[in-house]
Amino acid sequence: MNKYEALSDMGIQNPQEISKYTLRQEGHGDVLKIYYKRKKGSFLPNSRKYKFGRSIKTVLTDGGKQEFEDIYEISPFLLKAVAELDSIVKQKHESIDRKQELLDEIDHLEKVFANKLAELRDKVKEI
Repeated sequence: MNKYEALSDMGIQNPQEISKYTLRQEGHGDVLKIYYKRKKGSFLPNSRKYKFGRSIKTVLTDGGKQEFEDIYEISPFLLKAVAELDSIVKQKHESIDRKQELLDEIDHLEKVFANKLAELRDKVKEI
């Protein structure tokens, strides 16, 4: 079973290359644009658009007047794809945050180490 079924059904074979996405409404449909972080020299596109139709649902607007209104609902498949995209993008941001945390800790340790070495050198000079 594929971890990203909706994305796989859309033809996305390398979800690990997804960097971000945008979603907008266009008329009575939705446009999902997925951006990729490709390796240098790749012939694959850096982004790809997917269009989804909206389903029409007729609802009663006012119970007393028997007036109806058409409402366009987002595709359940698109909702599933967006949830999968959110999990991919979130994982990437979490790993970037963790990487930055570790780099900050390394910088701090380098400063502490440099200060301690300077302190020891000063003590050696005093002897």
